[in-house]
Amino acid sequence: MEEFEKENLFITYKGVIECIIDDKRKNPKNLKNLKKFNAKINLGLHIHEDYIFWINLIANDGNYALGKGELDEYDLEIIADPEDLMYFSSGEYSTLHMMFKKNKFGFKKLRYKKGNTGKGYLGILLKLPKILVLDKVKHLK
Repeated sequence: MEEFEKENLFITYKGVIECIIDDKRKNPKNLKNLKKFNAKINLGLHIHEDYIFWINLIANDGNYALGKGELDEYDLEIIADPEDLMYFSSGEYSTLHMMFKKNKFGFKKLRYKKGNTGKGYLGILLKLPKILVLDKVKHLK
């Protein structure tokens, strides 16, 4: 993968995640979850069969930062195809769908493993959709 492609992918995902978090901040019912969520997460974007592009998400007391590369100390590691992650973030794919269906490379759409900080990674994994998945919009008829 070329360097400019990596930069474009990073900018795209950074924009998506920032937009989702900004959208969630507009709804008062989400503010408590956003403030309480504290985690260091390595996000692996499975681009090619043998290549994973790493970005990281650090959430601390309502502040969210996205960076390039893997964190040395992290609470949770997630690997997913970028397209599947987009469908997950938009709410089209459920958490169960991501955990049990396979991606185009033959792996589970959402692979996860415990980090090295000793923090409860399953709790973080369960809270992640409340942070990174857009809320359903109710349309008025």
